Amino acid sequence: MVATFVSKADHIATIPLNEQRTVTVDWYTTICLPKVVTELRKINPERRIILHQDSASSHTA
Repeated sequence: MVATFVSKADHIATIPLNEQRTVTVDWYTTICLPKVVTELRKINPERRIILHQDSASSHTA
C-alpha cells in the first residue's frame, strides 16, 4: 500500500507503507509529512501550505 499526496495542479509524493498495514499518527507525522513538506517547498518555497486530510475509508471514498 502507498500514501499518495497531490496538489490542485500536480502529484507531490507517493510514500510506501512498507510493512505497515495501517497509517498511524506517528507514521504520518514522522515519515509522511516531512517528505511532503520538503517536496512542496521545492516547488514553491514562498507559498503557504494548507493540508486537507480525507479520512474516509478507501471503500467509501
